Amino acid sequence: MTDAELAILSIIAEGPIYGYDLQTVITQRGLRAWTNIGVSSMYYVVEKLERQGLIDGQGSPQADGLTRRQYQITPAGFGVLQTAVADLLSTPREHANGFELGLANLHVLRPSQIRTAFIAYRQELQSRLAQAEERLSRLQDNNQAPFYVQAMFSHQAAMLEAELAWVIHFTEAWEAQAPPDDAPPPIPELPEIPRMKQVVLPHDPDSPHRVPTRPLRPSDVHPGPAGEAKKTATGRQTSAAGARPIQSPSGPDDMPPDDDRSVAAQDDPLLPEKP
Repeated sequence: MTDAELAILSIIAEGPIYGYDLQTVITQRGLRAWTNIGVSSMYYVVEKLERQGLIDGQGSPQADGLTRRQYQITPAGFGVLQTAVADLLSTPREHANGFELGLANLHVLRPSQIRTAFIAYRQELQSRLAQAEERLSRLQDNNQAPFYVQAMFSHQAAMLEAELAWVIHFTEAWEAQAPPDDAPPPIPELPEIPRMKQVVLPHDPDSPHRVPTRPLRPSDVHPGPAGEAKKTATGRQTSAAGARPIQSPSGPDDMPPDDDRSVAAQDDPLLPEKP
């Protein structure tokens, strides 16, 4: 069950409620500050809970002639709610905290960068703490939420206050041992990679994947007078103008070695077919 589903189910468990009034309660209690409940997504969650049999919706006609749907929790829904709440209160949760990952990598920043980051983090914590305390004070003054709902914002304020105090203490301790402002971040020296473990590209002369080239034989290329046909490295004849290959009878000197015949036959369509 998601946080949004649990929050909506818990509100409906307090008593029968219309969809519009459900939106009002969500806004008054500031639930959108820590759950992903939008105006349209709230009705999607309500429909999902109803399909699962956790709540029951009944349409009731109003004075204006419209029918409004009222929701109430079912026995099955109340049992699911009890299980979910008991699990949340009995098991501490580990939340992914990017701030802790940043602390583990302070060494890659300059001192001025670290100070700027800590100042921004402290300002954000102070802003969130002020918002949590303001919401809690408004709920207490207007009696808009039960005591257990007020406890949620009281806990948020206490956690933010504790984190702010820790950040202030850590910043003071870091300043006492911080390097000079002009000190660059240390760059570790990488060990030299042995030749055998390096990536060898095919064009590297030392590459074991480089395909050796068959040396030319005397019969492959031999000069001739101008205008006379001569053989190229492929064993074919061309005219002096070089316009078009001339197929000639193949002799023993013209044939590639036995291990190259199949490849040559595939690559050169002008070679005579094997009888």
